[in-house]
Amino acid sequence: MLSAELQHLDMKSLMGLLYLLEENNVGRAANRLFLSQSAMSRLLQRLRDAFDDPLFIRTSKGMIPTARATALEHPVRVMIENMAGLNSPQTFSPDKTERTFRLQTTHYQAQAYVPFIASQFYQHAMHASLETSTVTENSLLHTTDNQADVVLCSEYIQVPNTFERQLLGYEKFGCIMSASHPLAKKSSITLDDYLKYHHILVSIGGSSRIYMNDALAERVRERHFAFRTPYFLAALATVGRTNLLLSSSRLLAERFQEQFQLVIRDLPFGFPDPRYYICWPKATENDPGGQWFRQLCGQVVREHIPYPSPDGNNESPVI
Repeated sequence: MLSAELQHLDMKSLMGLLYLLEENNVGRAANRLFLSQSAMSRLLQRLRDAFDDPLFIRTSKGMIPTARATALEHPVRVMIENMAGLNSPQTFSPDKTERTFRLQTTHYQAQAYVPFIASQFYQHAMHASLETSTVTENSLLHTTDNQADVVLCSEYIQVPNTFERQLLGYEKFGCIMSASHPLAKKSSITLDDYLKYHHILVSIGGSSRIYMNDALAERVRERHFAFRTPYFLAALATVGRTNLLLSSSRLLAERFQEQFQLVIRDLPFGFPDPRYYICWPKATENDPGGQWFRQLCGQVVREHIPYPSPDGNNESPVI
C-alpha cells in the first residue's frame, strides 16, 4: 500500500530525483527541470518526506546520495522509461502473438465463411487461438462490447451504436428444394406453386419476426412452416430428403448442391438481396491486433461472398 506522501509524488518529482543523482547539485538539477533553485529545494523536500530519508547529504565537495537514494535510482529509472513507452506506437506481429481472438457470427455465416477465415488465420497466427460464438438478432444489445473482436452479421442483426459497421457485400435468395421435388422439373415456379408446399424456417434467434413475410403481403398466411431450426446445414439436409421448401441464400445451397441433391429456383416474388456486414466495438478501433483480425475476416468474406462490396467507408449502425 502506498503511503499518502508517495501517492502525491508526480513524474516531475521523480525526474528531479534522477537529475539530482546525476548532477549531485541542486542548481544544475533545477536547470534541467526548468525550475528555480528554491522550487527545486521544495521538490527535494517532498522526495525526502515521501521516502522518509534525507536522500542527499551536503558536504564541502557537494551533495552525496544516501544509500536509499542510490537504491532508488534503478527502479525509478525503469518506471519512467516504462511510462515513456506508453506513448510509443503499439505493434502487433500475428506470427508471434498468443492472443485469443473472438469472432461472433450467425449459424449461417459460421458455416459459410468461418472455415475459410480459420484457414487464413492459422497460416498467419500459428500460436494464436480463435474462439467463435453465436450472435442472434438482438444479442449485441444485451452484451458488453468486449465479448467480441469481430462480428459478422446480416442486416437483420441489430447492431448498437457502440460498434462500427462496414458492408462486405450481399447474397441472393432462392427457393431451394430436393432434386426429386415435383417443382424441380419446372424451370420457374409461380407463387401458387410456392405456397402449395410446406416450408422450412431457419431462425436467427432473438425474435419471432420473419422478414420475408413482408414480400408475401396479403398471401403470407398461406405459407406454412412445418420445420423450424437454427441450423442451416440441417435445413439443407432436410430439404434434400423431403418435399419441404427452403427460401434462403443460394451460397451454401450451391456449395452443398451435389451432396444433398438440391435444385434452386428463383423466388416467385421480389425480395431485397440481404446485405452482410463486419462489425467491431468502437473501443477497439485502434487496437493493432483487432485491426489485423478485422482485415483478415473482411478480406476472406469478400473473396467468397457472391457479390462483394468495395472495401469502403464504415456505416453507422441504426440502433
